[in-house]
Amino acid sequence: MPNVGNHFAERVRGKMVRLFQRLADPCLFTPSDGSAPFTRLVSLDDNGAEIAASSNEYIPELISRAEFLQSEGAVNSGDEFAIGEGISVQQGRLTQRVSMDSVSVTFIYIPLEA
Repeated sequence: MPNVGNHFAERVRGKMVRLFQRLADPCLFTPSDGSAPFTRLVSLDDNGAEIAASSNEYIPELISRAEFLQSEGAVNSGDEFAIGEGISVQQGRLTQRVSMDSVSVTFIYIPLEA
């Protein structure tokens, strides 16, 4: 009988990558180091649900987060991304890393005016 435990983490990671690829949107990613922009996947999130659930904050503030697959390349503070085309472009600049795991990295971003 095969030992499933040896490859379990790899299988879960592969499934998480495929799920991210289905749910994420393509964006034009511009690294802050001056290298050429390229297309990669991003999943945007905000903390609206967390604000509603927390009653101990004096001034609730919406925090925008962007999550990227690590397998698509490095992500750093100062990098910029743009989702959409024409008049409905949403742009952001990454500011602070929030979390990182074996699949993805999440940064706080500030929206930029087009």
